[in-house]
Amino acid sequence: VEALKNKEVSESEGEDVELDVDVVVAGAGGTGLAAAASAHENGAEVLVLEKMANTGGSTALSGGGISATGSKFQEERGIEDSKESWMELWKERQATSNPDSQFPDYERVDYFMDEAIVTTEWLVDYVGHSYGDISGFGLDPVERLHFPEGGGGSVLTGNIEQFLRDEGVEIRTETEVTEIIVDDEGNAVGVLAQGPDGKVTVNAKKVILATGGYARSEEMLEKYIPEAVGTADLSAAAAGTTGDGMVMTEKLDAAVYEEPWVIGLGVATKVEGTSSLMMDWSKLYVNGNGERFTNEQIHYAIATNRILEADNPWIIIDSAEENAELVQALEAGLDTGEVVRGESVEALAEEMGVPVDTFVDTIETYNAGAQNGNDEFGKTEDFLKPVENSPFYAIKAYGKTMGTFAGVEINDNMQVLREDGSIIGNLYAGGEMANKALYNQVYMSGSAVQWALTSGRLAGEHAATNLQ
Repeated sequence: VEALKNKEVSESEGEDVELDVDVVVAGAGGTGLAAAASAHENGAEVLVLEKMANTGGSTALSGGGISATGSKFQEERGIEDSKESWMELWKERQATSNPDSQFPDYERVDYFMDEAIVTTEWLVDYVGHSYGDISGFGLDPVERLHFPEGGGGSVLTGNIEQFLRDEGVEIRTETEVTEIIVDDEGNAVGVLAQGPDGKVTVNAKKVILATGGYARSEEMLEKYIPEAVGTADLSAAAAGTTGDGMVMTEKLDAAVYEEPWVIGLGVATKVEGTSSLMMDWSKLYVNGNGERFTNEQIHYAIATNRILEADNPWIIIDSAEENAELVQALEAGLDTGEVVRGESVEALAEEMGVPVDTFVDTIETYNAGAQNGNDEFGKTEDFLKPVENSPFYAIKAYGKTMGTFAGVEINDNMQVLREDGSIIGNLYAGGEMANKALYNQVYMSGSAVQWALTSGRLAGEHAATNLQ
C-alpha cells in the first residue's frame, strides 16, 4: 500500500497520515497481537495501533499461564486432564457469587474450552512460542496452566510481537484509536487515531477492537461497576485499560453485556510494605460492624468479591513474631489514615469505630477456633493463627483487581452485535472488550490470558478470510 510505504516521509514532516489496510487492530496486548498474527496467517495486510509506549497490555503483566485441557503438551508429559473436570470446577466457582446471574453462558464456555486447545498448540506451531512449566496454581491443583519457557506474560507477548515484526507486520505505539469510522449502513470501514506526530486515518476492510477492559478508569467503574469505585489506582491491570473500546462502540449502538464485574486478584491495601496481605489466608477479616464475614482461605477472586461486598472491611493483625516485618510497615503507616493500633482488642475496636462488644466476641470466637482447630467458617488448621499478641493493628482492605468481566456482545466469530442481535459489519472484539459471557463474578486461573489469545486468534482468522 502506497500510504504505508511512504509513512516515514509523512511522519518526518509532522503531517497527518492516511493509510489503507485489510485489517486494523486497536490494541497490542495479548488479544491484539494474537489477532494480528492470525489475520496475517490468513493472508491479510495488517496494521496494529497501540496507545501506550509499550506493547503487551495486561497480558504482559500476568504470569503468562494459559489454561487448556487435553493439549498435546499435557499428553507428552503424562498429565491427565479433561474438559469435563475443568467445566465442573468452572461451574463450582461461578456459583459462589451472585447466584441469580444469567451468566456464564455455558455454551460459550464450552466453545472456548475447545478453541483453547487450538490456540495453545497454534502458538507453538505457527508463532514459535514455547512452554516451560505446565502446572496448577493455588487452589487449582490440576496441571493445566501452560507457562512460557523462560518467564511470564511479557515473554508470551514478546514472542508474538517478535514474530509479527519478523513477518513485517507494522505495530505503531503511542497511537491511540479514538473513533471507529462507519459507512452509511453503519458498517465499520476504518478508524481514526492520534499518533505522536498527528492524526492517523486508517481505511480498513475489517476493524478488531482489542483495547482491554476498564479496571483502571474510576469514571467507567462508577458508571458500570459502582461497587468497585476506589479500586482503579490499586488495580494490577495495565495502565491503558480505561474503556476506550467501550466508549467508541457506544456510539455505534453496540449491545453491552449486563452484570459487569471486576476480575479479582485478592485483597489490596494502601500502605507501603503490606502487599503480602493480598493473598494471606492466615489473617482475619472483619466488617464495619466488627463481625467476621468470610473464610479467608478462599480463591483470590472470591476474596475480592467478599471484600467488595463487605461494609468497611478491615484486616486484623497482631504482633506475633511472624508478623514482625509487617508490623514495621503498619507502624510506618499509622499517619496515613489507613491503619489503626490498639494496645488491647477493646482499644483497637474503638480506634476502628466498630462496636466493642461485637468485635471482642469476634476475636474470642476466632481464637477459640484457632486453639481447638475447629473454625466456624471452615478455615483449615494450618492457617488458623490466633490474634493474641499486643499491640493489635487493623488496616483498611480494598478489592484487588486485574481487569473487568464486561464488554460488548459478540457471536462465536467475535463479531460485535447490536441490541437487536444483528451484526455490526466488519467490526470484531476480543479479550476484555468481550469476555462477560464466560463468567459470573469469579475468575478462573489461566483463563483471561487464554481468552485474550483465543478470541484474538478467532477474530483475526474470521476477519482475514472474509475480506470484501
